[in-house]
Amino acid sequence: MKSVRAPIRIAVIGGRRGQSLAEATQGSEDKIRLAGICDLRDEVLARWRKFEGIKCYTRFEDVLSDDAIDAVCIATPVTQHAQQSIAALNAGKHVLSEVTAAFTLDECWKLVEAVERTRLTYMLAENCCYFREVMMVGEMVRKGVFGDLIVSEGHYLHDCRDLMFLPDGGLTWRGELKANSLLNMYPTHSLGPVSQWLGINRTDRYVSTASWQSGSPAAADYVRRNLGPQHPLGTEKKWKGPDTVISLLRTEKGVLAHHRLDWSSPRPHGWNNRYSLQGTKAVFTSLLDTAPEPLIWMQDRSPTSKTGLADQWEPLYKYAADFEHPLWRKHGAEAQGAGHGGADFFVVREFADAMLEQRPPAIDVYDAVTWSSVTPLSAQSLASNNASVPVPDFRRQGRKG
Repeated sequence: MKSVRAPIRIAVIGGRRGQSLAEATQGSEDKIRLAGICDLRDEVLARWRKFEGIKCYTRFEDVLSDDAIDAVCIATPVTQHAQQSIAALNAGKHVLSEVTAAFTLDECWKLVEAVERTRLTYMLAENCCYFREVMMVGEMVRKGVFGDLIVSEGHYLHDCRDLMFLPDGGLTWRGELKANSLLNMYPTHSLGPVSQWLGINRTDRYVSTASWQSGSPAAADYVRRNLGPQHPLGTEKKWKGPDTVISLLRTEKGVLAHHRLDWSSPRPHGWNNRYSLQGTKAVFTSLLDTAPEPLIWMQDRSPTSKTGLADQWEPLYKYAADFEHPLWRKHGAEAQGAGHGGADFFVVREFADAMLEQRPPAIDVYDAVTWSSVTPLSAQSLASNNASVPVPDFRRQGRKG
């Protein structure tokens, strides 16, 4: 594995993400610092040119050939992530990739091959895995609180219809994907936390998945109301992508993972990521709109009925003294200034620590492609009348086909 000295010099590919990364490095500047921004748009680069020590690039190739850059953060549209990550690895750069990692199975395999061949650090920047409640539930799982796991849920419900269109009514990359692709295009915000709870790629693995889709009435209604009834996407039949996709995965141990993606149905912005975990001894949920915070019920701790059944939810954070994750216990105050509720701080710090310690990161390439493979696998399932399809084991099987 290629060694690197602190502070690691990282460049962001996709300048709008630069501000979040800059905030996330605060408190870790001795380990990693923002050294470059690459973007095609001059209006994005203009705000960075006034900062000393940050180089601005308009060409991705110029970043890769610059020996002053140790690592890159890939923050471009999702369909470019795998190709740009592979190019960066081939150029000797460590890679922190925004989600998703890859868009096709072929890209998944090629990304694994590139990481294994170059032996460089690759990490998926799945910040939802570092939410405080997610990490606290992970601690409970590790300490046996949940008993045997039965089923989990992870849903990404975020009304992004305004992000699908340009001011002139044309489509952004999100809009292009939604209009023209029948698949689950954004699974990792939901599946990342769930997969870590279930021990995927550690003590268990996904073996099969199937997906189902709705129609697209919400997307079409938004177009008619905001862009006019004559807009070509003002009728539902013009949208190939559904408003909601549901993917169900089954593990080797028989645990179910239920995932819903919906980024075009009307919903107040706020609690976009929803999770639950059911075991034989405990149940966790953040699915309830009426609850002000995540909830837990634990056998032998929480209220139980006279007949021995679960009786009453309790606030998850009531048990923080016993189950707060060590990282949040140690760095929670520092993390609060970073994006996504502090999660970005932990993503960047873990990436830096993995490079400096020359060890695999907490979210490695096998996790990245396993979670991201749900996108092409959902396309296979939806094209086959919702048939179940096998999930590749990217760690052991070797490339097939």
